[in-house]
Amino acid sequence: MRSINKYKYSLILLVIIISIIFINFFKNGIIKEELTSNFIDLFYINNIEIIGRDRSSKKILSEVLRPYENKSLVSINLKNIQSEIEKISWIKDVIVRKVYPETLSISIEEYSPSAVWKRGSEQYILDEYGFRIEKIKSNEFQNYFQIKGMGADKKLKNLLDKLHNYPDILNQIDHANFVSRRRWDLHYKNGVRILLPENNITESLSLLDSYIKKNKLIEKGHKKIDLRVEGKITTDRVNGNG
Repeated sequence: MRSINKYKYSLILLVIIISIIFINFFKNGIIKEELTSNFIDLFYINNIEIIGRDRSSKKILSEVLRPYENKSLVSINLKNIQSEIEKISWIKDVIVRKVYPETLSISIEEYSPSAVWKRGSEQYILDEYGFRIEKIKSNEFQNYFQIKGMGADKKLKNLLDKLHNYPDILNQIDHANFVSRRRWDLHYKNGVRILLPENNITESLSLLDSYIKKNKLIEKGHKKIDLRVEGKITTDRVNGNG
């Protein structure tokens, strides 16, 4: 019982001491300038930790963060830093944290490139949802899926989701052209053009996949395979073989 009372008295004494300290530093509800200044002088940033950066510009990121070097962790606004970093190309999301006593931690999530969209003389690298990550040069990202046509970016994910179920078809494609903002033409590396319908793409690809394997249309010289009529394949053969 005595130990409990002793603990209670100690706790009350501690509260009284803390209250006296705060009373000395408060005036009219505002912390005295001396306290604020002394506190801010602590916890200077001596280390900026960057996690997850790969394709985003290291130079631009350094320029954004430079004003915060040797600042106090106490005085910086994390939301402002996050907002500035999110404007950099390739950066999809960012988390900024204060790690006391001296580290500013930047965790970056970048966009994942999925396709190249050729739009006239310009080219853009897109993520799987068709988000335009960055304008690129003609010799960049050439191993990625290539698309053309107005509005092709907005229909990219729908097409890729279906093509991934048919890797034998996907691996032969040089580029896909979105025609009249309605449907796709698939252009094979060997010059064959496959005309897909506006709707029921999955059914058409399934029919194409099985038909090619069975009849070897590509090897027999066909340059056009038309699937625009549901359940039907029309071909155009350019030589007399087969």
